[in-house]
Amino acid sequence: TGGGCPHILAEPQRTNTVTYSEDFSNGWAYFDSSTEANALISPSGVLDASKFIEGNGSSIKRIINLSQYIASGNSYTYSIFAKKGERDFITLTNSTGTADVTTTFDLTNGTVTSGIGTIESLTNGWFRCSRSFTATATVTSSYIAQAFINNGSGISYQGDGTSGLYIWGAQFEEGSYPTSYIPTSGSTVTRNQDIFTRDGISNLINSTEGVLFLEMAALSDDTSTKLISLNDGVGNDKIELGYFGGNSLFVNLWSSGVSQGYFIHSIDITLSHKIAYKYKLNDTALWVDGVEVATDTSATMPIGMNILSFDNGVTNPFYGKVKQLQVFKTSLSDTELATLTT
Repeated sequence: TGGGCPHILAEPQRTNTVTYSEDFSNGWAYFDSSTEANALISPSGVLDASKFIEGNGSSIKRIINLSQYIASGNSYTYSIFAKKGERDFITLTNSTGTADVTTTFDLTNGTVTSGIGTIESLTNGWFRCSRSFTATATVTSSYIAQAFINNGSGISYQGDGTSGLYIWGAQFEEGSYPTSYIPTSGSTVTRNQDIFTRDGISNLINSTEGVLFLEMAALSDDTSTKLISLNDGVGNDKIELGYFGGNSLFVNLWSSGVSQGYFIHSIDITLSHKIAYKYKLNDTALWVDGVEVATDTSATMPIGMNILSFDNGVTNPFYGKVKQLQVFKTSLSDTELATLTT
């Protein structure tokens, strides 16, 4: 659920290359710092979070994951769950191969105070802190993924030997945004791509008229095409709806392999929107958040649609969060579409 109403979470295949994601006594190196295992209840509800403790020296207080590799031109994301202790800030740093990139997170207010990253609020004062980067060189280095205690003025200061903060669930994955946590305990672990398909439902889909309604958000505003469709299994007859080219909502209707016209509408695709596509012979329309944003009075309808899938029937899988998905067998009125999408 991630808090609030539950939703379908569709994610790509990812691998957590941190081999000990919760045990910071293995596969991690320490500099003027230490960790205490089983110091606090983690976001999993188990007493397995570690306290990240500063040393009593005057240098930087950090831990470094020892198992990382990056390839030039590829995107990566480093994340860790953190909760404030005596210190309120954590800094994550990655070596891109030719330079270091750094982000600092405020664990009291749940904000990013410097650098580029995201912070997700969880329960009981926990946050998931994430930062993404593109490698500028191919390198194996123990300095690719680092975490620092930050006392609010910086990462290099006179420590007291007892103060710190809490950490759990480190993840390093290839990709331009973070995906859900993949626990590890001695080796890398891969989560397979999520696949959602319902076939043999021609009795639930009216190919001559209807409405496809979705309340959804993308995981990222990257430029990859992410589609959900009603289709015939081979791609000749289908309605595909989703995101394309960054922050653009895209809808296309195909009949016998010929596009009958498409709509493109600019929105923030990482926010949840209520979207309805009405289709009927020579009468199609797109509604977003209570407003009709596009119409077309010239369109031939598809035939034989009998599959609902989180792709376009062949390619372009959808990665995102879907709170609602409904298929109506009849075309709805403007009043009904406005109510449905508000």
